Amino acid sequence: MASFTDCTGVILAGGRSSRMGTAKAWLDFEGEPLLVRIARRLREELTELVVVRAPGQELPRVAALSVADRVEGEGPLAGLAVGLPATRRPLAFVVSCDVPFVSLTVARGLLGLADEYDVVIPRWEGRLHPLQAVYRAAIAPLVEAQLAAGRRRPADLYAHVRMRVVTEEELAEWDPRGRSFVNMNTRAEYEAALTMSRST
Repeated sequence: MASFTDCTGVILAGGRSSRMGTAKAWLDFEGEPLLVRIARRLREELTELVVVRAPGQELPRVAALSVADRVEGEGPLAGLAVGLPATRRPLAFVVSCDVPFVSLTVARGLLGLADEYDVVIPRWEGRLHPLQAVYRAAIAPLVEAQLAAGRRRPADLYAHVRMRVVTEEELAEWDPRGRSFVNMNTRAEYEAALTMSRST
């Protein structure tokens, strides 16, 4: 059964943050930039981290290999296309840069299901979460092929891989309230997440 020793953490930080109005990686969350918080949490179990940034993007300093998107604004599959080849482990736990409550318990659970699959992806509240999922590094050429064909959505990839969707009932064993799936695209969502953090 796959475990953290088989896995690299990949943080996609190259998004434009247009709805937030400021770079999410630099958002202050409990006294530290959001990227630093996420990397620190992942570092508790994952010894190898990769951060994918936009070309020329300045990010907070974290202990991770930094690689750049080839073109800015091409979406999460483009981030996977450069992030997966940068890993040295067979699996990657891929997260976006806007999940302040990222959970290693959830990551461990997803990894435990990954042996026979290329993608292990959670479904929470009826929605798939491609940026809190496990991907097999070996599918990088397939990701490239999808991009070359102009298919840039993660959903475009799924018909071509062995995929395991993790149900809400399964996820509830690891994260009963679904906090790890809280992400922040707007200032209102950012303020709500800060309030949630203070209330626990």
